[in-house]
Amino acid sequence: MQVKGTATALSGTTQFTDATAVWVFNTSTAGAVTVRNTADDADVGTIYVGQGAGIVINLNIGEGLRGATTMFGTQITAAGY
Repeated sequence: MQVKGTATALSGTTQFTDATAVWVFNTSTAGAVTVRNTADDADVGTIYVGQGAGIVINLNIGEGLRGATTMFGTQITAAGY
């Protein structure tokens, strides 16, 4: 995994709309991450991340992520590492 940025909170506004892969991690109890559509006016889906766990989420350009205050993401390369 090649890191392309710094850890960013997923709470508040939609994040990572220009990313194709994001490492998402949860610093507390299990919680949800919401994938937003390119218009940022509807949800594409929801992914639950366990306590202290992390996952890679692949996105289409324009889609983004939102989550609880315990959720953070870091942009990574989509392939090759």
